[in-house]
Amino acid sequence: MPRTPRFALRSTSWLRTFGIGLASSVLVSGCAVVGPDFQTPEGTVTQQWRVEKPGEFAEAVNAVRDAQINPVQWWQSFNDPTLNRLLDLAASQNLSLQSAALRVYQARAQLGISDASLLPSVVGSGQAVEGNSSSTRNALIQANWELDLWGKFRRGIESSFASYQAAIAAYYAADVSLAATVADTYVNIRNAEALIRVAKSNLKLQSDSLRIAQARYNAGETSLLALSQARSRYQQTKASIPGLNAQLRRYQNALSTLLGQVPGFYEAQFGSTRNQLQPPPALNVGIPRDLLRRRPDVALAEYQAASQSALIGVREAQLYPSFSLSGMFGYLSATVSYQGDNSFKWSGSSSSASAGFNFPIFWRGALVDQVRVQDAQFQQAVLNYQNTVLEAQAEVDNALMQIATSRSTKKDLDRAVRASAEAAKLALDQYEAGETDYNNVIVAQQVLLNVELDQVRAQTETLLGYVAAFKALGGGWSGDLAVPSLPAEMISAMKNRTDWGTALTPAAIPDATMPRLVQTLESKQ
Repeated sequence: MPRTPRFALRSTSWLRTFGIGLASSVLVSGCAVVGPDFQTPEGTVTQQWRVEKPGEFAEAVNAVRDAQINPVQWWQSFNDPTLNRLLDLAASQNLSLQSAALRVYQARAQLGISDASLLPSVVGSGQAVEGNSSSTRNALIQANWELDLWGKFRRGIESSFASYQAAIAAYYAADVSLAATVADTYVNIRNAEALIRVAKSNLKLQSDSLRIAQARYNAGETSLLALSQARSRYQQTKASIPGLNAQLRRYQNALSTLLGQVPGFYEAQFGSTRNQLQPPPALNVGIPRDLLRRRPDVALAEYQAASQSALIGVREAQLYPSFSLSGMFGYLSATVSYQGDNSFKWSGSSSSASAGFNFPIFWRGALVDQVRVQDAQFQQAVLNYQNTVLEAQAEVDNALMQIATSRSTKKDLDRAVRASAEAAKLALDQYEAGETDYNNVIVAQQVLLNVELDQVRAQTETLLGYVAAFKALGGGWSGDLAVPSLPAEMISAMKNRTDWGTALTPAAIPDATMPRLVQTLESKQ
């Protein structure tokens, strides 16, 4: 019967020892997990939104209280194809949003690092020494494993997974904010264009007044004072237009940047469009508790708190003894002779298995303080969550109030514009007929200009109020934590630099479900 090699017996014994330790630790590690289990913090939520009732200074917001918030493409309710196109471009080209998407993949890679902490670390090493007549080679495999008796590594995975979810929620929070910012900027562009049109319209009216004043002065029917006043008013209105043009350019450049493009892009692509946004006929505000699941920043604050909660357990586990298993197997010397028959001989082999533990004694007070530090950070995260819930409700209330008051203001200004236009025309007709002095014309035209400018601003405030309301209600987010996609050229560049495998493909990454390893661990708790 052939003799069993000595190293085989040793390796079998080492593997058996290490395997028994591995199996035992799995059974034990599935039981004890120190630290608190996270529970969603309580948040103060109002029972119903306060929508202004019709009154002298406010108009009722046509709201559908019990309807679910339309989570996608709220901007279509403005009936402006240019706005729809701008938001599509921003979603695909905005650089800050792409950076937020990359942080999701970064967090997923960090989660993979945390997953590996539960597994043994196995390292292979070798050495070769070449001589004149022979060479010596060593081969060694070492394994080390710290048992997760108190759930330190499992809490770490829990924290990393919550951070991964937080990164996804942060992406959608950035997406919602981007959509609102693009809409705000576009509304301000239309506002600046309208203000320029009002200024030019009044400039033409004042040009007619100046022409009449010049003719009457030439005929000796009016004084030089009236002519000077007409010129002054005309030049004053004319001087306001360059500032409005500069304001328009700033908004256009800001929107080009939001689209991930160089200045001038908006003017070249959309500068000729003259669409006018119309306020939505109704606002689906839903009920306040919907806010807790519709706003991605609320979800972000919750996941951040969950991550901090798990880290308490990581710190607390350091107060308890840690146990580890180690093993080694290898050949300490293998000689190859270059003389005679060029024989290859293993001259020795070695294997070992050991166990050890570590228990903090003198540093225990510092470790307790580390737990306290982490607990304080968790409590801050809880307060941040609760504050985010309160701020979200305040934003909705403020937006609804802005809509109610600006719409009422707009109606009053519509009537004021009609009256001011009649007054300005009457004053000019009377002046031309010599029935009044030019001061009445100046006052009437100044009132008309101011009222028309206020009318444009009130319309703008109404539109901005609707945008703010949609943003405050979490519009633009479906509530799913789907992993965002990256541009194809970015994926190609990253894969050329680094081995990403399939990790940059959203389908290869779990969305809002916990990794199988974490699910298995949780089922044992």
